[in-house]
Amino acid sequence: MERELSNKALAGDAMGQFSLNIATGLLGIITYYYTDIVGVSAGLVGTIMLLTKALDAFADIGMGVLVDRTRSRHGQARPWLLWMTVPVFASILLLFCVPDISSSAKIAYAVTTNLVFFVFVYTPISIPYLSLMALTTKSPLDRSLMGLYRAGFGYLAGMVVAIGFVPIVNAMGGGRSEWTLLAAVFGAIAAAGIYTAFRSTKERYSTIQMKESGEVQKTLPFRTGIKLLFTNRYWLIVVSAGMLANILFASSATSGMYYAKYIWGDVNLVSIMGGIGLIPVIVVFLLSGPVMKRVGKRNTAVLGLGIGLLGLLIRLIDPHSIPIGLAGSLIQAFGMIPLMIVLSPMTADTIEYGEWKHGQRIVGLTNSVNGFGGKIGTALGTALIGWFLAWGHYQEGAALQPDSAKQMIIAFNIYVPIVIYIGIGVLLMFFSLEKQYTKILDDLENRKEQIG
Repeated sequence: MERELSNKALAGDAMGQFSLNIATGLLGIITYYYTDIVGVSAGLVGTIMLLTKALDAFADIGMGVLVDRTRSRHGQARPWLLWMTVPVFASILLLFCVPDISSSAKIAYAVTTNLVFFVFVYTPISIPYLSLMALTTKSPLDRSLMGLYRAGFGYLAGMVVAIGFVPIVNAMGGGRSEWTLLAAVFGAIAAAGIYTAFRSTKERYSTIQMKESGEVQKTLPFRTGIKLLFTNRYWLIVVSAGMLANILFASSATSGMYYAKYIWGDVNLVSIMGGIGLIPVIVVFLLSGPVMKRVGKRNTAVLGLGIGLLGLLIRLIDPHSIPIGLAGSLIQAFGMIPLMIVLSPMTADTIEYGEWKHGQRIVGLTNSVNGFGGKIGTALGTALIGWFLAWGHYQEGAALQPDSAKQMIIAFNIYVPIVIYIGIGVLLMFFSLEKQYTKILDDLENRKEQIG
């Protein structure tokens, strides 16, 4: 199938991922903000993040149903990007604006603002945005390139937060007001990116239009749609791998700050850890396209996981050594980038598989349940840091930490990622959809011609 999207359109679409990763990058460091700037207990922070993200995960399901039923002159997914442009800025600002009040009031404020952000802003952006891949193109090459562009822009955003935020906010003074001001700047950037993605995309394969033309059957009851999803074995593999990946993404966003501060002795070293990640993202961005074309999406991801696992094993040689740690982190950074690139295209491919198998094109619900799994993974990843720190008797804001806390910091920086890398690799070995995808597209096209 020929390409349907220009490189300019792909770059504009990828600004949505840039904005989402700005937001998730900020949410990654919010644990540090709560414990070391605001002064909330690490154990409570872990529980807060788990509960709010778990509740938000259920909102994903409802959002998927809304996307499948949205009718607008802008399409069924695109309008949500427009509607959420201003709220994403306002909600990010509120997250990093905890007032100087009692401990219980701080906790109530944190819970409320996290729920507002995740349920009423982030979910109404992320689910429609993920759905756009299936709605804008069916071309395998376009989807691979879209995944490549999104991952590249998203990783760049993550690096901007990881490299720039802490050194800049510390240079500004490092207090609460400085955190709020800088978060507002990043929030404005995120809002601009969401609007750019809205302007740059066009829906070509609206589920509603396909239902009206008879290409797919009428709207399914929610329970039936869920049942069909869970009989799609390739979707089950992708959603499980995504859940594990989100555990790692969520924990790594914050864990590096604790590692740099308490294992290496300088929190500003987190910017170097983030900075060296730019080298892999540039290399992988340039090579992933040719590699995917040669060995396929799944094998590209598995290859990256193997390289990342090697980097983690190098860090184990001496967890306290800065040179060894940076060298290992450089190699480790190659590990998850290919997976970030291929997960969305693989998810979109499972939609065609489900349409081919069941005669139903379930776009919004597929991505919403994927989002549900991802949010549960994110909740667990974020909560694990707070719980690990509590188990290690971490002292909030203290210059020195007990050895038990340091061991926990090493555990969620190195040992937990090793287990997750292996788990994802095993899951992906059972994903063989690429071998039959061309035949599936041909069969769907034949069905369309017969209906016509």
